Amino acid sequence: MMFQYLVSGLATGATIVLYEGSPLKDPSVLWRLADELGITIFGTSAKYIEQISKTYPDVGKRHSLRSIRQILSTGSPLSPGLFDYVYEHIKRDVLLGSITGGSDICSVFAGRCTALPVFRGEIQARMLGL
Repeated sequence: MMFQYLVSGLATGATIVLYEGSPLKDPSVLWRLADELGITIFGTSAKYIEQISKTYPDVGKRHSLRSIRQILSTGSPLSPGLFDYVYEHIKRDVLLGSITGGSDICSVFAGRCTALPVFRGEIQARMLGL
């Protein structure tokens, strides 16, 4: 599923950044990459955000994260407390999108929408075109 998703990103002219290895071996590594490469959409998992909140809580104080406009989380539901963590300790002016359901249909059932507000613990909208 992710291969199809990434290829479609390349078709739009985007540059895709992939990281291989454990991002928790050095908890700063993905945030440094975001700063160094000017990453605008940071895709991750709810489990990663949970682990970062425990092992590297002050991300926003240690990194500029100027270029990041969206943080997308998938793999499991993003709890309300992790929404709070992202907005309080990573970046206040970011669209945090919890997305769900993709592997079976190679798409997304529900996810983020740049035209709607974000509510803690909620997925913003059903996705079209399934």
